[in-house]
Amino acid sequence: MGYFNLYLSHFFDLLLNPFQSSNPVWPLLFFSLITGILMLLVFRYTSNQKGIKQTKDKIKAHLLEVRLFKDDLRIQLSAQKSILLYNLRYMKHALKPMLFMIIPVAIILIQLDGWFGYRPLKPGESTIVSVKLSDISQDALSNISIESGKGFLVETPPLRIPEEREVDWRVRAEEPGDHNLVFNVLGHPFQKRVVVSDGHLTRVSSSAVSTGLWDAFLNPGEEPIAKNSLVKRIDVIYSSRSIEILGWQIHWLVAFFILSIVFGFAFKGLFSVEI
Repeated sequence: MGYFNLYLSHFFDLLLNPFQSSNPVWPLLFFSLITGILMLLVFRYTSNQKGIKQTKDKIKAHLLEVRLFKDDLRIQLSAQKSILLYNLRYMKHALKPMLFMIIPVAIILIQLDGWFGYRPLKPGESTIVSVKLSDISQDALSNISIESGKGFLVETPPLRIPEEREVDWRVRAEEPGDHNLVFNVLGHPFQKRVVVSDGHLTRVSSSAVSTGLWDAFLNPGEEPIAKNSLVKRIDVIYSSRSIEILGWQIHWLVAFFILSIVFGFAFKGLFSVEI
């Protein structure tokens, strides 16, 4: 999983790096277009296109029946029953392509969340960093320290929370750039990348983890912590990023799904896809 995430992250970085100095709306539009077309192609080649068309035609016919025979209760009930049955058949036709879409769309969303989900820290901004230990021993809790380098200032002494196996600090960003916070636990160093920027679009990873394939899959922007080590995870609290579209502040996922669906319907005729 580590190598898979590494190569996939490099691929998305290669695609998104040219957009670093632009408004986040433009790369979001680009990936929404790509995703909309990808979903169209998956839908076309994994669905029963003939069956979908026939089912839609039947639904339209029964809807017309409802409009034409408004005064005949028997025909109305029969038509509505048929509409319900054909809608269920349509859902059955759509289920298979939806299952094929889940994995590629999930991968795209997880990768894009590192770019659009959070914004980097700004110079002079403070945040909380936390280390969750896998070893509950008092020695590990007592013998942990942080090295911030010149890019950060540690503002507080460590806050130890034994019941959570967690140690927290408040730090302040001093200089723009990619910085490494180093945590020493019983003499063993662990690093966490922290990004400070004046507003440019860049990848941000809020967590470094060591707890299994699923956690590693959900946190692709950071090299995993070695398994069976003293540290279970390291977290940095970043502020959420919102996308401004036509004066509205919108969560990037909402904008992404709406735009992907719009692009999908806009190009379905070009790719001859029956939806």
